[in-house]
Amino acid sequence: MKTETYGSGKYIVNISIHDTNGSGLAMFVRGGDKPHLGGVALASPGIEIHGKTLSSCDLWTITVPGHKDAELAQKIAKKVCNASGEPVSVSLGIHIENATAEDIELICNNVDSAVDIILKKYLC
Repeated sequence: MKTETYGSGKYIVNISIHDTNGSGLAMFVRGGDKPHLGGVALASPGIEIHGKTLSSCDLWTITVPGHKDAELAQKIAKKVCNASGEPVSVSLGIHIENATAEDIELICNNVDSAVDIILKKYLC
């Protein structure tokens, strides 16, 4: 398991990534005031049919009702799947109480930065 933490205070995010020995990656992303599980995304490299790849990766999501976490989980799963060429699951839960648009932008930027660090350090 590899772990990266990025940001501080209510904008802190923690990402852990578990390698299943070449058969996929499981990621857990949590942060903000109240880490939780709000959504899950699964990305798998696109299949090839008759010599043509249909998509770079296929995506599926599950959301806890009332949560938007699966949208960010989907973005991460697709990015890591494309970089690694492996199936990737992302379980994500980030909550900032009474978040403003600026709060959401800052936390999303921190998630992007932490994912980039993981890609550079462990997958590239």
